[in-house]
Amino acid sequence: MVRASRSDVSFAKTTLPYPIFTADFDPYNRGYLVVAGGGGESRSGVPNQISVLDVSDRASITTAVDIELTRDEDSVQSVANLATRDGLIVFAGINSSEADQNAGKNEHFRSFDVKYPPRKKQKTEESEKGAEKGQWKSIGKRSLFRPSTAAKKETYQRILRLSLSQKRESGSRRIGAIATGLARDSQVIVFNATNATPDASDILTSIDLPERAEAADLDIIESAESEFSVSYCTDYDIYEQSYKYDFRTKKTEKTPRGPRRVHRMPDSESATSKASFRCLRFLNAQNVVALVNKPNKSGAELRVFHLYPTGPAIQIRSHKLPSRIKQASSLDVCALDADKKGNQQFAIAVAGQDISIEVFTTNFQPATDTFSAFRSYITLRGVHEHQMTKVCFSPFHTPAEPSAEKKTTPQQQFVRLASVSYGNSVVVDTFPLTPLEPADKKSRYVLSHPGDEKFAKWAYIVIISMVVLVTAFLLQSFGTGGFSTDTTGPFSFLPSNMRSFLDQPAYSHATTSLGTTPIQAHPTAIGRLQSRISNHNIPTASSDNKQKALLVRAPPHEGQGGVTVDIHPDKEAYRAKDSEAKHWHELSEEQKVRWMGRLKQAGEWAEAEGEKVLWGVLFSEYAGLVGEGVRGFVGEL
Repeated sequence: MVRASRSDVSFAKTTLPYPIFTADFDPYNRGYLVVAGGGGESRSGVPNQISVLDVSDRASITTAVDIELTRDEDSVQSVANLATRDGLIVFAGINSSEADQNAGKNEHFRSFDVKYPPRKKQKTEESEKGAEKGQWKSIGKRSLFRPSTAAKKETYQRILRLSLSQKRESGSRRIGAIATGLARDSQVIVFNATNATPDASDILTSIDLPERAEAADLDIIESAESEFSVSYCTDYDIYEQSYKYDFRTKKTEKTPRGPRRVHRMPDSESATSKASFRCLRFLNAQNVVALVNKPNKSGAELRVFHLYPTGPAIQIRSHKLPSRIKQASSLDVCALDADKKGNQQFAIAVAGQDISIEVFTTNFQPATDTFSAFRSYITLRGVHEHQMTKVCFSPFHTPAEPSAEKKTTPQQQFVRLASVSYGNSVVVDTFPLTPLEPADKKSRYVLSHPGDEKFAKWAYIVIISMVVLVTAFLLQSFGTGGFSTDTTGPFSFLPSNMRSFLDQPAYSHATTSLGTTPIQAHPTAIGRLQSRISNHNIPTASSDNKQKALLVRAPPHEGQGGVTVDIHPDKEAYRAKDSEAKHWHELSEEQKVRWMGRLKQAGEWAEAEGEKVLWGVLFSEYAGLVGEGVRGFVGEL
């Protein structure tokens, strides 16, 4: 597995004897993961199986319970879990045999009672003798879908989803939903999940989808106690319906009476080139995130929609996935705990067709009812050898406050991400969480600190700005030969003194010197002064004081090396300000030797050109310009 460099992220991997189609964590994050799949109704030798895996160790995965199923029925296509005191009730989507289906009987909804094995610290005498694995038993089979009327019976329970468990004194009562796959007449069934073997009396609603439409994905959220919202997507539409359910009397209030379509993919494109919805998850009661695959395998993106009580949803944010991801196959969301104001962070995982997983974070701010831009937390590449079938997060529950009397410290919190594949492999990545405010014992937890996100945002802006500035610098330098006083372009706003400083040639320092003056090595045989004189029509006669002046300046301190070249529009006006500026014939022989050395090594003049080129040039020692330069800089600001 190739991953971004993060020393605080760990992973474990195992391989099972069957292709894996589905996965779901223990609802209370007790360190167990349920995966399932199989070879179907065949004699291939590939089993149909449900495996309960112990993932409490971040470095290894072990099998706690194996539920071995008959090979005379279909493979397991979907699972979801209810928590019991010492284990789970596992719901599974398993089709009956082909013979039973043809006879009009398909008990596709199965229930299993699983008992966890004792942990090492809780081993009993019996477990010490060898009974280290957990136990299981089948407790029910149900048919909740309408019998198929198709000549070929292919309908199966493609999707199974439960509302998230809640930690509260009144307990957590959950509902669930299932959806058909390959059905002639597609359905979504919403049911009471407190019954381990739900039957017709537990159905809250049965939804018939439009002709030729099939639920691509669905999700459930509990907006208030015993009040739920179900949202599902087809290829091109998103629907929503809310329920107020009395678990005692099994009475349901639906809002609206039938599911409402809250969004439709734009009709501007033809049906063959439309983007399509692949997955959908609630972020909170008013917002959903959808995974969208673009047409012709041209990419994928995430879109966030705000749901209003009535009327259409509004897309409030979108995020394009990396271009290497041509299509995406699975999505899941982990909602971290919120503070008293409702501020909350969400982790979002997406599985791509390139066998990579992208994990993002986004922050919800209730004061503005907005989400921050998606920030990449980690990229996991080459996670499996074959295509992934599902990714899922472990649920996160606010940890209990540390005891003040016992002076206990809060334990490190983690969130786990499981991914499974057709290639029989299971990978669990473990990400550490941190308190947003470590000094506050009641602080909410985050995967990516918002402060780091702000720093990363500003760092990105600074880097881009520097790239633009350097690019402009190079273009200006190559385009005009320097930053002279008549410069136009991105650096024209700078004072002339600063432009002159930027115009210093950037060549490597040489190890030789002429007299006491360090020089800069440069291989140029023909200097640049001559081309500057021609380009700017600089007179070669030193007596012409009304024309432009070509100024060559030495560095402020001996030993710095280099020269700067500038153009001044009025030679006489400049000489009035700089008493040190002299024509070539006004320099002493010692000064001429130093200047020739500087010019040669800076690539401005070649000895073969002779001294005549230098007659119309003004030469200035920098020290005489320090005061004037400061005054000019302040004045131009």
